Amino acid sequence: MAHPVLWRGKTFFYPIGNTPAVCLTQDLCPTEKADVLLLGCGDPRHILYTVYTNNTGSQVASRQLDFTCCDLESAVIARNTILFTLLADDGAVQNMPQIWNIFFHFYLDKASHDLLISQCRKLVQLSSDLDSWNNGPYGHFLRMCTRDTLVELRRLWQLYVKTTTCSPSDAKAFQSAYAVDVKASKAKVKSVCTAGRAAGPLSMYALKIAGDHYNIYWDTGICSAVPKRPSEVSYPNATLAYSMAGDKFAVHYGTDPLACFHLAEAFAPAVGSARHPEKVTLNDVISVCKTQFSRWCTSVSKVLRNQGSSSPSPFIIRYFVGDALSLCQALDYSHIIKSTSTPFPLAPWKTACITLDPSAYGTGTQSRAPTMFNVIDTSNLLDHVGVLNILVVTIPILQRTPSATLYTEGLFGSSPGDTLPQQLCGDFATIGLLLGVIPVSFVSQFTNRSNMYELFMQATDGSTNQNHERLSWKLLGCAQKPPTDLDCAINIAPEQLAGVLFNIYLNMSPHESLAQRLAMVGHSGIVHYHRRSFVDMLGVIKRRMITDWDSTMNMLHDKIRNDRTLLTGMNSYQDLCCQMHLLGVFTVEWMSPHKVQDVYGSRFKWPIVFRDWKTFPQTVCVVLVIPRVRIQPLLPALDEAGTPVLHCDVRGGTTSNAFSCINTVFGTVKISGKGDSKTAAIEEDPTRRYGTSPLVVWFWMPSFVFSNKIRLSVVLSVLPTPPACKSLTTKLGLGLPLFSADMGDERLVHVLRQRPNAVPESPEEKSMQISGRSMKTPGPVTTFVTLDKECKKPLSFTTRVDIIDPEMKASMASGATPTVDQVSMHSIAIALGDKSLQSHFLLPIDAKKARLRIARKTLYIQVTLPLKLALGENDADMFPVIPKGGDLALWNMHRVNLDQCMPFSIANRKALDWVNPHIALMMSDRERRIPDGLTTGSTLLDVKYTIYSMFRQASGTVSGKPPLCYAMQEERTIFAMLYITDLRLDVGSHAMVADAWVMPSSPWSEKFEAFSKVSSHLNTSNMAMARMGVEERKAWAHLLVAATERCRTWEHKTNCEYRVQGAIPLTFDPEESPICSCGAGVGAEAFVKKYPMLRPLAPHVTRAAISPLFALSYLEKVFGSLEDAVTTKTPTTPASAVAVPQVCAACGKEGSGSGSLLICSRCKVVRYCSADCQRDDWKGHKKRCVAP
Repeated sequence: MAHPVLWRGKTFFYPIGNTPAVCLTQDLCPTEKADVLLLGCGDPRHILYTVYTNNTGSQVASRQLDFTCCDLESAVIARNTILFTLLADDGAVQNMPQIWNIFFHFYLDKASHDLLISQCRKLVQLSSDLDSWNNGPYGHFLRMCTRDTLVELRRLWQLYVKTTTCSPSDAKAFQSAYAVDVKASKAKVKSVCTAGRAAGPLSMYALKIAGDHYNIYWDTGICSAVPKRPSEVSYPNATLAYSMAGDKFAVHYGTDPLACFHLAEAFAPAVGSARHPEKVTLNDVISVCKTQFSRWCTSVSKVLRNQGSSSPSPFIIRYFVGDALSLCQALDYSHIIKSTSTPFPLAPWKTACITLDPSAYGTGTQSRAPTMFNVIDTSNLLDHVGVLNILVVTIPILQRTPSATLYTEGLFGSSPGDTLPQQLCGDFATIGLLLGVIPVSFVSQFTNRSNMYELFMQATDGSTNQNHERLSWKLLGCAQKPPTDLDCAINIAPEQLAGVLFNIYLNMSPHESLAQRLAMVGHSGIVHYHRRSFVDMLGVIKRRMITDWDSTMNMLHDKIRNDRTLLTGMNSYQDLCCQMHLLGVFTVEWMSPHKVQDVYGSRFKWPIVFRDWKTFPQTVCVVLVIPRVRIQPLLPALDEAGTPVLHCDVRGGTTSNAFSCINTVFGTVKISGKGDSKTAAIEEDPTRRYGTSPLVVWFWMPSFVFSNKIRLSVVLSVLPTPPACKSLTTKLGLGLPLFSADMGDERLVHVLRQRPNAVPESPEEKSMQISGRSMKTPGPVTTFVTLDKECKKPLSFTTRVDIIDPEMKASMASGATPTVDQVSMHSIAIALGDKSLQSHFLLPIDAKKARLRIARKTLYIQVTLPLKLALGENDADMFPVIPKGGDLALWNMHRVNLDQCMPFSIANRKALDWVNPHIALMMSDRERRIPDGLTTGSTLLDVKYTIYSMFRQASGTVSGKPPLCYAMQEERTIFAMLYITDLRLDVGSHAMVADAWVMPSSPWSEKFEAFSKVSSHLNTSNMAMARMGVEERKAWAHLLVAATERCRTWEHKTNCEYRVQGAIPLTFDPEESPICSCGAGVGAEAFVKKYPMLRPLAPHVTRAAISPLFALSYLEKVFGSLEDAVTTKTPTTPASAVAVPQVCAACGKEGSGSGSLLICSRCKVVRYCSADCQRDDWKGHKKRCVAP
């Protein structure tokens, strides 16, 4: 397994989501088929909302949606299936109140209960086998990935039905136990208000209502504003009575249905209303949630009712019950090997391996189910399995397209900075280069998604223990136009690559470091990584490298052997070497076949355990059988310890070798054969820990462990993390052993050549070598990466460009000196004479600091470029729009359907107290400390200031009546006019968005004529001038393209200027339009309705969605912005967006030209005319001087 084995003691059931629904296709092109993988899928809110956003009639085309949903909790999938089948049935819309009750309430009325049970009976009848299900009324859109999934779901549906067919005494006992469990499950605190997160920018008003609803919900078992449950609502909801926790109600104490929805729509003042958010009632909030649920479900029902069972379905849901990491590996395996039988276990504590449905995944299938995906959503699995484990298994099955996106979410952690960066075990850029994906916001240095709730709770209540962060990851190279090789090879010097891998290795085992063990005291102590996790990651890295891999691995091996940082690091050395060998990553010299032959060449040298073997193996599988009577007394202590990690030790004399990549199951072992033909078959106990079968553990280890010929024992232990030691040392003793057996005791220990249950033609070896697939070979252009001295962060890229063009060769021969120009944030142009060559890089680079090496005889140019990743360093092209086939992909801005985004009223200024705190989060503490009145030196910050001013003016929070339009002006030239018709809520991103219409400048007679007709309505009193410098104006050229593309409801024409001219944006000339004309006038009725006096402009305006560009709280502090806003209601006004002349900060002397003033070497902002002025000003400036 890719994750350490955890003892699952007290577990909870999560039947209802705890974060608001998001649109899963928001980063795809409008016509692109969505192959979506949901890992840890939870309830179906994301699917419901995605279908709703894709099927409202305003999209360019109806998108094909194919969802593959995975959850370890079968009860989640059973409930979801009930919901979707109900929506596919006749009368779904009429039954919506009952469907709501079935899905969200602890107790049901008779009508809802009868509907649930009748549906379960129907599902039981249809699910006798896969063929029966696939040929049934739901099989055309709802498929099961494996037979095991259907079997498990059927078991649960039968249990739900059984609650109505048992004897009266059993029914009464069931109801009584259910009620006791519900009461015991409620949180032992006054209230839980995490549902307030669902209100996004208005969460400050939702906290009390969220707390009130939580108490009523858990006291009554229903969503209500009345703290008393109606007497007719008395039937226990059977779908909540069975889960992995056992046959009991075990719903997590933090559950609240309100958390699934977009509460901002309840609190924001609706158009035509001036109601203050503080006047919103709990009834209002519940009503909005039910309306949203009905709207989403009705959309799904409509799609299902309109598609026939005979034709291929444009909407498919595929379900898999099991482990997310295993499923990803199985899908990758099936994609490569073209087999439906895989060697990956269904789940931890299971022996069965994943066998995909041949009718869906077989090679002869007409329409094969997806095994590669352009959307992978991982919920908050990183909190439970570790972000590196997620990246390693999902990257291979992420489609190689510019729009393909991987989403991660984190909820654990008390502050924005301690969730993802620590789990990543390395620098973002470094890990990105090694694995091939990177958070888009890390490169862009902004996000359109607000986490205001998290920051608000931090500013007002430092004791919060949750921090929600959702990130979008994309393949490196996607931001290029066109995209570069999305599996681009990387070259790093072996000594540096070994150094960075060693640093990651150390960071993946904090529980083995004394300093980090001390830091874990008082924390959960959950361990996500073991040596197999590290080796799995090495397998992905190996395939991206053209480095001398053997040299790298030998150096890494030496570093690990000589390390003393990890106190017990060498205890896991054998495990590490074994896993590297099994996965084909690297075989250490002492494990090589010839070395094994040298050591054990003569049979008399073989250890006694191999006395009946015909050949001596490199590795063996050890099976340990632990009698139930030995493990049963320890279960209560293990349960109380939470989720301790289990591992095995092989001990002998003074040696102890730890093996953490173990497999566990409750069951019986049947041994057949002897010697190297000996096999083990495990029959799993379906009652698991509640039965009487032994606990069986097996793991791989090098046969070299037997070489010292001393007596060995196998020990199953709890990994001694600080929390585990604190809770278990008294019961288990030092080392936390659970059971020990002599290696030679053939009753309890079996040494095998193959794992248990392996068939003669087992794909085990094939699977283990998948990670050893061939490495990249050098292409025509190779990028060499240089890291810093500590081998932690990348410093520069070096590339060699061969000169093959005759004219450029002639220029080289004549002694011409090449020049390097920045083409985009990721690319440069090397010019020689009148010709140039472009080179692309995976991360932003700084062409101004390029170093050249010119080889005139051999005709090549070597260019070394430093990376440009420091906060505040941005180029104008920070909003890339990338051609993708006949469509356009957005790099760092998600798409929005503006017609679905609720507009809010600005009539009551007091009802908009939340606006200033919301948009204040655009600025980090660092950015806010930049002195007012000075140029910022950051193009991104300049753009932020302009957008910030627009939102303040458009909402009326700064100057009363909003302006009619915004004139985008560089010096004396207005290059675009922006008209905002509405301010709306982008609820999926917890942000506001401006519904705007843009009219770029261009010398068209029709536009001049239209403008002359409305000029009397536009004057300085109702126009806001957004003045800016040339770099910001260029950035806006890019932004306007992205802003019009992200909300378009029209198709690009065959003669679209983007296609004809091959340029995006079309121009940087302030007197020409940077955007195409395809969307001009489309949907402009809304523009005319808002501004009837501007009707002549309607054919020339294009709709655009302008969102705030929020600072990244996981990279730098943003609290100050919110703290000031919360206390004053009005944040500090940022520096003006006007392009200010460069002046000396001390004496005011104006600079005579570019570079004529000295710049502060620390903050890179303040300028001086002389060293004397800088010294004179230092006393005051040092209080504000902050390094970017």
